[in-house]
Order: sequence, then C-alpha cells, then structure tokens
Amino acid sequence: MQPSQTDSDLDAGYVIEISESQIPLRSYIWKFVGNRHDTDDILQNTNIILWEKRMDWDPETVFLKWAYRIAYFQVKAHFRDRGREQKRLRFDDSLLDLLAHDEPHMFSSTKLFEALDTCLGKMETTKRELLVRRYEGSTSVEDLAKEKGYSANTLSQILRRMRSRLSDCIQLQLNTST
Repeated sequence: MQPSQTDSDLDAGYVIEISESQIPLRSYIWKFVGNRHDTDDILQNTNIILWEKRMDWDPETVFLKWAYRIAYFQVKAHFRDRGREQKRLRFDDSLLDLLAHDEPHMFSSTKLFEALDTCLGKMETTKRELLVRRYEGSTSVEDLAKEKGYSANTLSQILRRMRSRLSDCIQLQLNTST
C-alpha cells in the first residue's frame, strides 16, 4: 500500500525540519559531551528517534524544542551507558537537567570541565578520593563500603549528597563565569 500524498507531503516537511535542525542539535549535544565522536553517535541516535517518532510531532509546535528534548534523553542514555561500561565519574542528572534548560550555546564543554575541575579541587581530599575511587576505578559500592566501614546504603547516600553538592558547585561556577 502506497502512502497518500498527504503522508508524503508531511514526510517531506519533516525531513526539511530535521535537516535544518542538524547544526543546532549538534551544538546542543556537543555542550554535554565535548567530543566529536560521541556527539556524532548521539546525533545519529537522535535522528533515528526523530524519524521513528515523526507521527508524534505536532506541526503546530516548535520542532527544534522537541528535537532538543529527544537529544537530551539520548545524552542521558549515553552518560548512563558510558558510566556503566567504564565505572567513571559521571554528571548527576540534576546537572544535565540544568544544562538542558539553558540556551543551547550558553556553556561550552570546556567551561563545564573547568568548573568540574575547580569544584573537585575545592572538595576535602578524603571526599574527592572517595568519588574518584568509586567512579574512576572499578570499585563497587559494596566493596568500597566494606573498606570504609559503611553499609552499602549509607555509602550510596554519601555519594549522592557529594554528587549533589558537586552539581551545585558546578552550577555556581558556570553562572559566575558567564
């Protein structure tokens, strides 16, 4: 069965919207990940989802805002998957939420990593080392908790609070640098 002319017209208009959004979407994704390879992968995944969800888009709304939202969830998935694979320090969802609501070109990834570095430098050495051990190494929460004399739940709460404070510090650094 062939699609109707109306479906073809809608698809053609949608392709134009996707095409015109590539540069802003690339910039938006770049501010989160800061490297070309990851940006390209996330943009490709975003484009696939945009195409798959083309029937969900309301032409009366701003396409780019909708596309940014889809890209945002792809960025979150990227960090979640990368964090799981590499057991590395990752941005807290609250920081990603903060960045997602800012103008797409407001912060560069360089500023983000500079802010992260500054905030890590302000942390007490023992707390910073705890974060580094947990997220840069392959140490599980359970193993680290045993080593430090905490329950796994207690250590998880400590790490959550540390990530939250780190996120707040980064937000403050970014707001004062603009």
